Amino acid sequence: MPPAMKKKILYIFSDTGGGHRSAANAIVKSVECLRPAKYNQEMIDAFAQCSGFLNVFAKLYSPVIKYSPELWGRLYYWLDDQKKLAQLEKLSRPFILKELTRLIAVRKPDLIVSVHPMVNHLTVQAIRDSGLKIPFVVVITDPVTLHRAWIKPEVDLVIVASKEAKQNAINYGMPEKKLKVIGMPIDPKFLLSQKTKAVKTTKFTILLMGGGEGAGKMGEIIKEFDRAKFDGKLIVICGRNKNLEEKLKKQAPGFSFELEVIGFTDQVPEVMGRSNLIITKAGPGTIAEALAKNLPIIITSWLPGQEEGNVEFVVKGKVGKVSRDPKKVVELVRQIRASGEYEAMKRNIKKVSRPDAALEIAKEIFKFL
Repeated sequence: MPPAMKKKILYIFSDTGGGHRSAANAIVKSVECLRPAKYNQEMIDAFAQCSGFLNVFAKLYSPVIKYSPELWGRLYYWLDDQKKLAQLEKLSRPFILKELTRLIAVRKPDLIVSVHPMVNHLTVQAIRDSGLKIPFVVVITDPVTLHRAWIKPEVDLVIVASKEAKQNAINYGMPEKKLKVIGMPIDPKFLLSQKTKAVKTTKFTILLMGGGEGAGKMGEIIKEFDRAKFDGKLIVICGRNKNLEEKLKKQAPGFSFELEVIGFTDQVPEVMGRSNLIITKAGPGTIAEALAKNLPIIITSWLPGQEEGNVEFVVKGKVGKVSRDPKKVVELVRQIRASGEYEAMKRNIKKVSRPDAALEIAKEIFKFL
């Protein structure tokens, strides 16, 4: 089909954390996987492309969560209020609405998909102002605890990851008939790679990762494994933290266990396939990916606000444990292996994992095209 004849899907996100971009990418790949070359798909960073002024504030997200997560938590809960959100939308409107409306009018998409909470109210208004009739789907990337900003009853469909998230959305005024529980969208390669599972080594292998930036108390946790004379193998993904990567590679020969150090990589499904358990932060994407690869989880850090529900999900579902204390983390690994809990966690994972969520979301998208 000639490019001009293809229907267009516009994805709206913002690079406030890697999760929103990853979710959009997962859906884009799933649409392409199921219906190759049938649609024109475009991802738009709403703040970066429609408001230089608001993008300055969007860029503050990463340093705030890194250096003052408590401040972020207070802001998150303070804004979880209908009146305050209405005021924020009113203040933001002059800086973004005109350009967002123009973008929609020029692109003329056949469908808009949002994966970010702070653009939905404005996008509904921009579609209205453009004079076009465009279906609008919201995919909520917070699996359990969701912010009120996600909810705009006028959208055509809201996709959530869990029954708890659905109930929260209803409590915030979303009509139940417009809600669908599907799961957290993750790259379809996590599902497809299951058909060619990597052979795990005979050593009990733990994957340690802290997100794309290599955050968390990785160094301290590794030292505690060394003190405990861990009898397995550690794989550490350092992300973009080059200093940590170089430091660990130098230290690796001196540890009492085998240590494999990896920098930023797109081979996470393969690495997870070689692992038995994961130690990580409470990012929703990483948790969904770990569950897709049948890995019990130990969570070592989380953001106040949107990630608190993720911790609760892991604990209540009995698919993992939680501790901020590096020494306690190592003790939890020992307990899980010694008590038989490990196999029980793997059985529980099969009950809650939704590795095909992005493909199922793509099928919902097709209904609007």
